[in-house]
Amino acid sequence: MAKLVIALHSHPSDSSDHNTRSLLAFQYAQAAVACGHQISMVFCYQQAARLADPNHPHPHAQQWQQWATEQTIPLVVCSTVAEQDFGLASEQLHAGYSGGGLTEFAQAVAEADHLVQF
Repeated sequence: MAKLVIALHSHPSDSSDHNTRSLLAFQYAQAAVACGHQISMVFCYQQAARLADPNHPHPHAQQWQQWATEQTIPLVVCSTVAEQDFGLASEQLHAGYSGGGLTEFAQAVAEADHLVQF
């Protein structure tokens, strides 16, 4: 089975297209694990970093958090984007999300069989 990294770029409240992509990413991740694939990281970048904002909770953020905890899949939020674009320090992120950087993302991608972006 394949080792995957998922890069999530859109936040579900941006538009119906972004909402669709966010939901599709979640369903894809669930199906991949159900088929026996391993997801080594879900990396939240660009607008998706807002999923980790505890001040503006979104149902998709809670779905990701609950499912990723059950599956022991790290939800990593780009710390630079979270801080610079949304004013969130790593210690302020929604429970279940952790701060990280592009270096961690690149390392996970280098060790994975596939990168899937939404």
